[in-house]
Amino acid sequence: MDTCIFCEIVSKKEDAFIIYENAYVCCFLDKYPINKGHILVVPKKHYQEFSEVDKDSLTQVILTSQQIATALENLLNTDGITILQNNGIFKDVEHYHMHIIPRFLNDGFSWVEPENAVSKEEFISLSANLSEILNKSY
Repeated sequence: MDTCIFCEIVSKKEDAFIIYENAYVCCFLDKYPINKGHILVVPKKHYQEFSEVDKDSLTQVILTSQQIATALENLLNTDGITILQNNGIFKDVEHYHMHIIPRFLNDGFSWVEPENAVSKEEFISLSANLSEILNKSY
């Protein structure tokens, strides 16, 4: 594996503005923020994809994200919060992480939704197939 910038931050070999950490996560200000207060919540163990993260780390990622979102809302008087993460070719760092982004009216950040038509038959098929897979898994 090549050097991972997030592993370097977690191990304190690389500088970052760490705002919180515990045994499972390290949280720091994004070096290239979408808005002021943009924070990354990173598991301390290295995982590339969301589907690989162990349950304890994943639980801490989401619970910590909730705490940070609430703190940002209060501190920055936001109009909202965007919480997201990317997988596969869409992520910019090969270490799973969650983005907590303070949002403000007219901040310029947007979500562009393409127009995709899905037929009723496709919804029925997808719903049935996913239900079957998930019911076997749990």
